[in-house]
Amino acid sequence: MSVALGDVALRPALQTDVEALIDVARRAWLSAFSERAPFALIQDWLLADRESGWYSLYFREVRVAACDAGVVALVQPRRDEVNGLWVHPAWQRRGLGSLLLQDSEERMRQAGHRRAWLTCSEFNPRGLAFYGARGYLETRRYRERLSCGIEEEYLVFERRLAG
Repeated sequence: MSVALGDVALRPALQTDVEALIDVARRAWLSAFSERAPFALIQDWLLADRESGWYSLYFREVRVAACDAGVVALVQPRRDEVNGLWVHPAWQRRGLGSLLLQDSEERMRQAGHRRAWLTCSEFNPRGLAFYGARGYLETRRYRERLSCGIEEEYLVFERRLAG
């Protein structure tokens, strides 16, 4: 299935996209977290470099928004979870996040899931607003002490899927 938004199309990620997935996820994460996250958290995240290992292993689960410029956004729908929705900062506010979210929800619906859920950090205010504006409701919160000593609060959101 290919869905277009201007010159951007959604498609499954390919192994040749792994470096682009890592780049988009890193740039989007830094853009989202840089305003509110403590420096120790950002430093720890940069040193951990989890994206390299993650996308090398799980690229087959990822959907991307791509155009002539390459991969500009990605999401990893896993069963009924919206995991890792990231849009390159230069491509934000063009509807790509909404398009990938809708695509993920439709895949979940087709797989028989009645709800979609996700987790978003308290340090990502734009993400929290994005999901709230798209009908996701907070169902719970939990806190986790990270290896860098920072305590991070996560908000879990759910949205009932129609049909």
